[in-house]
Amino acid sequence: MLFDRRAPFGNRRVLQRKRRNMRRMFATIGCALRFFLPDSVLAASLERADIAVEEGAYHYIFVATLSANLQAVRGVVLDVANFSRVNHEIRRSRLLQRMDDSSFKRQIMLRHCLLVFCFNLDFVEHVILTPHGDITATILPAESSFRQGTARWHFQALDAHHTRISLQADQTPDFWIPPVIGPVLIKHSFVTEVDETVNNIERFANEKFQ
Repeated sequence: MLFDRRAPFGNRRVLQRKRRNMRRMFATIGCALRFFLPDSVLAASLERADIAVEEGAYHYIFVATLSANLQAVRGVVLDVANFSRVNHEIRRSRLLQRMDDSSFKRQIMLRHCLLVFCFNLDFVEHVILTPHGDITATILPAESSFRQGTARWHFQALDAHHTRISLQADQTPDFWIPPVIGPVLIKHSFVTEVDETVNNIERFANEKFQ
């Protein structure tokens, strides 16, 4: 045992001093690891995550800085076949149709649970890679679980190894969400889901870039 209250006073002082020395040692090791390890092993930094509900429509935005190359980050977001890796709620992601080199139609299927309420969500979207490098996604209501929806991904290279990403989206569900408690629970889980997503994007971007 590191510290025993029954030990003689002199022994306790020795043990306390050893304990302080161990804390200093671990703190020093932690600082050293942070200095010497590459930035790619550090967690993504979530700078903003907001969601609001207005007349049945959900408006959300998040901004995060990733320790990964911009091209690799964008490549993960555009990787339809493997997009399910970025969040555990995504059950399936597949390419339905490719229009040209910069636009395609995709399907993303999710299962999201709020306490005892679970929803199977189906996004069929028209995705466009803009000339400026942003990604826009427009929900096709006739084939989706939403009456309408748009999303825009923006990417900014901070340097060769760091990228700031942001996502702004508006979606109107075409399914029942329990009133009052539903929006509250969605807001509560939003930050957790975003944090998982951006950290996985960072991780797979670094694997892709290696």
